[in-house]
Amino acid sequence: MNKPTATLVLSCLLLAALVTAFGKTEEKAAPSGKPLVVASFFPLYDFARAVGGADFQVVCLVPPGADPHEIEATPDAARDVANADLVLLLGLGMDGWLEKLAAAEHKSHVVRLGEGLPTHTMGKALLSELADESTRVNPEEIDPHVWLDPILAQEIVTRIAAQLIAIAPDRRTAVEARRDAYLGELRKLDQEYKGATAHFKQREVVTFHGAFGYLFGRYGLKVAGVIEEFPGKEPSAAYLRALVDMMRQLKQHVIFAEPELPDQAAKIIAQEVGGRVERLDPCETILSDAPNATYLERQRRNIQVLGDTLGNAAP
Repeated sequence: MNKPTATLVLSCLLLAALVTAFGKTEEKAAPSGKPLVVASFFPLYDFARAVGGADFQVVCLVPPGADPHEIEATPDAARDVANADLVLLLGLGMDGWLEKLAAAEHKSHVVRLGEGLPTHTMGKALLSELADESTRVNPEEIDPHVWLDPILAQEIVTRIAAQLIAIAPDRRTAVEARRDAYLGELRKLDQEYKGATAHFKQREVVTFHGAFGYLFGRYGLKVAGVIEEFPGKEPSAAYLRALVDMMRQLKQHVIFAEPELPDQAAKIIAQEVGGRVERLDPCETILSDAPNATYLERQRRNIQVLGDTLGNAAP
């Protein structure tokens, strides 16, 4: 073999190796043949996969531990939205980033699941008489955390099921069966909350931020105060002093922090009142340390935590 020919053969071999390598790097998952449903954040994702079952491919855009209120859309998220047969978001000011992304990808089948639900404002949810101007959120801002109320969750699940049937009418029977089974679980969850909270001795609660207005309101609990009215709105020293004084007056010794949020401020306040910090889950994001935990499992954990603290607290 002469030198030019050897060089040509070597070049072809190198090119083939590069093509193979890049082909593996850029290789995309084979289409599943199932309708692709994209959900903005955890509860919508979990509801959709429970009702859709194996008939649908369901993707959650917010990764484990990330804040669903504010997130930067990734190229993978843009690709999923562009390929989606159905885009599920809540609205109510919760996931506007996905609305923008869906509009940029010219998606028409975008469903805002929170539209028309009975809502209240953040001011009402937080009962934030203690807040000063540096920490107070807009009193007209809608509290988006409707999914924590098992009754409102039933309406969201019903709406998701209707949308799944709309994009895959041939799977109606299976979707309706899973919907009815899941609605039964949510009704059971409601009864479990009612049973657990009915005899709580302590009914006033201090939380890290104001995610629990709908849940507590459903079962007669009161948000006495919050450390941060909304994630990222750090409280002033005067506000925290007032919160400590209020907890002492009410003889409260527990602050409910959240699994995916820093709790240093909560620990400091708990130390001031001789109390402790417990974890109450807003079910907003996939848990970093328990990515497979479901909405129902996490809500039942909340019932246990509330029962262990408020149920045994002194009146």
